[in-house]
Amino acid sequence: MSYPDEYRPRATVVRASLLEVKTIAGVEDRLAILNATFALAIVMGLGLWPYLMIALLLHLLAARLTRRDPYLRRIYVRFAQQGDRYDPWPRVAPKRARRPPGFGRTLLC
Repeated sequence: MSYPDEYRPRATVVRASLLEVKTIAGVEDRLAILNATFALAIVMGLGLWPYLMIALLLHLLAARLTRRDPYLRRIYVRFAQQGDRYDPWPRVAPKRARRPPGFGRTLLC
């Protein structure tokens, strides 16, 4: 299709790295930082050096799970935020168990 010179649609390249989950050594960044923080706190604070092996095994397990499904943590967090039971009555400002947007918990019918 031919466009006049004053109107040409903008084409922007989207890099694949912007769409992928951010990882550190194969593990989602938040889990890797959390695991490393706990490992350093336990090893440096309590002097329990064998915990480094446990932290390494936890990191390898998290890397394997991330390889199978990169969005596993996000899906679980979203699931955990949903309510445990169905409440048919709408609440204006629920204090706990807020459902994700689009699930209709706060819609007043």
